[in-house]
Order: sequence, then C-alpha cells, then structure tokens
Amino acid sequence: MNPASILYIEDEEDYQILVKRILARAGMRVETAGTGREGLFALQKQRPRLLILDINLPDTDGYSICSRLRQDSAWVDLPILMLTVRRRPEEWLRGFSSGANDYLSKPLDPASLTERVKNCLNGKAQQFSSLGTPEYHLIQAAIAGNRAAFEVLIQKYKMRLIDDLRGAARNIDEIEDIVSHAFLIAFEKMDRFRGEASFYTWLYRIAMNQAYEVKRKSSGPSLEEITGGNDSALPASLTENNPVPEALADRLDQARLRDVLNRVSEPYKTMLEMNVLKGMPYRSIADELDVPLGTVMSRLSTARQMLKDLWSRPSLKT
Repeated sequence: MNPASILYIEDEEDYQILVKRILARAGMRVETAGTGREGLFALQKQRPRLLILDINLPDTDGYSICSRLRQDSAWVDLPILMLTVRRRPEEWLRGFSSGANDYLSKPLDPASLTERVKNCLNGKAQQFSSLGTPEYHLIQAAIAGNRAAFEVLIQKYKMRLIDDLRGAARNIDEIEDIVSHAFLIAFEKMDRFRGEASFYTWLYRIAMNQAYEVKRKSSGPSLEEITGGNDSALPASLTENNPVPEALADRLDQARLRDVLNRVSEPYKTMLEMNVLKGMPYRSIADELDVPLGTVMSRLSTARQMLKDLWSRPSLKT
C-alpha cells in the first residue's frame, strides 16, 4: 500500500479528477468511489490512511458514513476530512458531531486542500473524540489551523455579539469595530481557549474588555461617580458594560480562581462568580438577584479589587 494512499468518496467526476491532480502534485495517491456503498467496499479492500468524504452522495450522505465508521473500532482512528459545498455553521457542527477530523468547503483552494490533507496524514488535525461538544471540535479545528473553521465561528456569532453590545458603545460603527477587534484577538489567542466556559462567553469577555477600553479613553463620568446605587445616574452606554481585567482573563486558572473566590465574602462572591466565571453582564446580574443596577456596579467594583488583591498574594500563587 502506498504510504500516502487516500480514498475519496465523491459522485461528481470533475471533483474526483481535480482532487487527484492537486494531491498528485504533492506526491499523494488518491483512489475514488462514486457512492457510499462503493466507498465502504473500497475501505475494506484498500485500508487507506485518509478518507476524504463528500456529504451529498446518491445512495446516502457523508454524515451517515462518518457516524457508521466511528462506531466501528476498526475505523475509529481513521482520519476523515469532509469536503462539501455546505458552509453554514449548523452543517459544520453536524459534520464534527458525526466524527469528522477536519472540514473543507468547495470550491476548492489547492493550497488549502493540500494543507488540510497533510495535517490529517501527519496527525496535526484534531483527533477524533466522542468527548466534547460539536462546537468544541469546531474550535479545535480552528486551533489546528483551519482558517475556514474560524470563519464559521464568525458567521455563527457575529450578529449575536453585535446585538449584545448595543448600549456598550456610542453607535453601530463603533460596535462593529469592537466586534471585529474582538474576533481578531480571539483568533490570535485561540490556543488559550480551554473550554471551561462556552466560546461565546470567552468571546464576549474579550469584546467587553475592548468596549471598556474604548469607553475609558473617551470623556464621561468615572465609575466611582456612577456607582452610588441610583440607576438614573447611569449613562445608557454603560448599562451593559462588563469589563473583565484582561490580565486576569488571560491567566484564568479555574481551580485557583475558585479557591480565591471562596475567600471573598458575600454578596461579592456570588456577583464575581456570575460576572467572571459565567460572563453575565451587569443587567443580567441585577435581574437575577433583584437588586438595582447601580448596586451591582458598585459591589463589583469593590469585589474586583478584592479579587485582584487576593490573586496577587504570594501564598495563593501556584
């Protein structure tokens, strides 16, 4: 067997030819099958090192084939690269849920195809695991270098983030700038995402830190001036602000953070857990605890200083 042998299940002959030509230039041999049934037979016969799998097939779909293979111990470690015209987030998530290691959209970019195939063959693509959510596997694909996977995350969360930031900036243009910057920072720091919270919570924290920096640099009342517990004193642009100290966010160690939080007295502890661990904005905390918004801001201002002081104590450092 050729050490770089690949099986490609695809019913469109033009794509069969194209993929063969692209990967041949990189020294890889590709065998093809036009239906799911033919593909499963070829798998048993050829024992390839990689399966490239189209989703739309005449007798089945790629999701079903992928799920079937992952339930068979003989194929649980086979790298599977899904190749399809579908690019909506829910379809990518379904692909990872069915057991794909990586995903690539048509029309094909030769360089991207070659890179994704090499990563699968060299074990650099995310490894299949039944653990974790489909979104977690999508994020792992982005961390492993799949830029299109990160574009899917942008598509999934951009409008939600814009909506949640309304009131945290002066106008929609400023919000869109904050959102774009937040995604850029998230892309640069993807290797720091550990899945303790949801990806959106992590992204939201980044965006709110950016919004806070924008607000801090602009003119307006200070936090101390508006944290007297009177909601009417709060500018609309601050009612959803949720700044998380970036130095702390970047170093989040869940075990240590919980140990430090346990040393904070109530009601500050509960508010910190809701704000820092769960990523809840001020308004949501006020609604959950049935207290004035200004009270939440005042207490969190004090609580975050308490948290910083405890965090910096040498006896609590790991």
